[in-house]
Amino acid sequence: MVKRTEKDKTSVQGRIPIVAILGHVDHGKTTILDYIRKTNVQSCEAGGITQKISVFTVAIDNDPSKRITFIDTPGHEAFDLMRVRGGNIADIVLLVVAANDGVKPQTVESIDIIKHSSAKPIVVINKVDLPDVDIAKVKRDIVNEGLLLEGMGGDIPVVEVSGKTGKGIPELLDLITLVAEVEGLQDRGKLPEGIVAKAFVLESVRDKTRGNISSIVLVTGNLCKGSWLGYSKDGKVIVERIKGVISEDGENICDLQCGCGGKIIGISNLIPVGSEVYILEENQPKLIEPLLKSKNIESETAITEDDIFNSIFDDQQDNKDTQLNVVIKCSSQGSLEALRHSLEKIKKDEYKVNIVSDGVGDISNKDIEMAKLSKAIVLGFDVGMDKSTEEFAKKNGVLVRTYQIIYKLLEEVEDALDMLSTPKQVEEEIGNGVIKMMFILSDGSKVLGCRVKEGILKRDCKCYVVRNDEIIGEGRIQSVRIGKEKVNEAKQGEDCGIILDTDIDCMEGDEVYCYKLSK
Repeated sequence: MVKRTEKDKTSVQGRIPIVAILGHVDHGKTTILDYIRKTNVQSCEAGGITQKISVFTVAIDNDPSKRITFIDTPGHEAFDLMRVRGGNIADIVLLVVAANDGVKPQTVESIDIIKHSSAKPIVVINKVDLPDVDIAKVKRDIVNEGLLLEGMGGDIPVVEVSGKTGKGIPELLDLITLVAEVEGLQDRGKLPEGIVAKAFVLESVRDKTRGNISSIVLVTGNLCKGSWLGYSKDGKVIVERIKGVISEDGENICDLQCGCGGKIIGISNLIPVGSEVYILEENQPKLIEPLLKSKNIESETAITEDDIFNSIFDDQQDNKDTQLNVVIKCSSQGSLEALRHSLEKIKKDEYKVNIVSDGVGDISNKDIEMAKLSKAIVLGFDVGMDKSTEEFAKKNGVLVRTYQIIYKLLEEVEDALDMLSTPKQVEEEIGNGVIKMMFILSDGSKVLGCRVKEGILKRDCKCYVVRNDEIIGEGRIQSVRIGKEKVNEAKQGEDCGIILDTDIDCMEGDEVYCYKLSK
């Protein structure tokens, strides 16, 4: 069990813990929340399945100091995208698994989300009131999917409940509070001066009477009616006043506290789901432009495949990650199993492939979101991808590659592992000089007559030729001469002649900067 120690006592009074609830359809997620808040939301849902994101805050034992905000994410496959975002926003994620049904496809998808989220997981085994349930088997199946539970080699807490009878619900609430206190809440970072709050948009709808309504959860600071709201829409930064704030039940409220969820009304646009929005002290769009520019999911900035590829590998090399994260999609279960088996065998030194998610069917937005969350490449074999998903991938900086021949896919993965395992080289400037004259030798070689200004110009080192602070060419120094004598290097104050391995259109007055490469 999670144990509280003096060292681990982390105050959660500054913000209310945010809890997302994930799991397979019809495993009782909304029923559990119904019992917690003593309402009957489920009866209003089509087919008894949650069709929209709901966010609400409850006080445990009517104690205002013990409050929890829950995000009820839809369980149907069409809403996987919102489930990924819900798992990324939360401090704690509840994985609900029905005792009579066990691990199902959406359970596995939820586990993938949890594995690549910084939120703390709690496993909730529901429907324990039903007869002939095998809870031990359910736990084993969860462990086999990679979540190591308490008492089974790991430290992820487990609680057994019945959303129908309420059995275990008080223990679940106590456990959530304890995990929040001991593990602490996610560090949301400090906001720049002039920005007082930050929130995530969970859902946006257009209501006939109230206009545009956005469901949000506030992760930093507070907001109230009349606050300045800043967000991005179609690449433009917009700031406008919030005309009203309402609770999940439609009640008008004055403000939202940090960690609470609610709805803002009177906004001119439907804010894109998943967007970050900010509360400003004044109407100053420039304050949030740098924040929204880097995170705007609607950005029209073109990103090349090379940019994405280099970004992925730079991140993994900087973090000394020995895994190449991939999301794979195939046209059939048989080809998927074969591809998984082949990828798991590919290794380069200590580097290997880590399959963060897989499935049968065309590449979807959910696959792109999963790849973005886990910094992965999407690999498709004998599958397609519609235009909107392709654009979504580009805007989110996710590299997608599709193949019709499996060995081509495997070859490129091997090449990628070679690149990942090759130590990244760092350039270190060791000297520079200025070109005083140029002449051509009888063999056609161009000699650059230089005077060394600082450091050294050294043979076999990389160099850049610079004119008016702009690089006009680069190459390697093949030869260094002082007078008629071949030398290894020329030092500060010396005149020398250098020959490069590439022809650069130099002129007198250009500068030569010499670098050595280190790992």
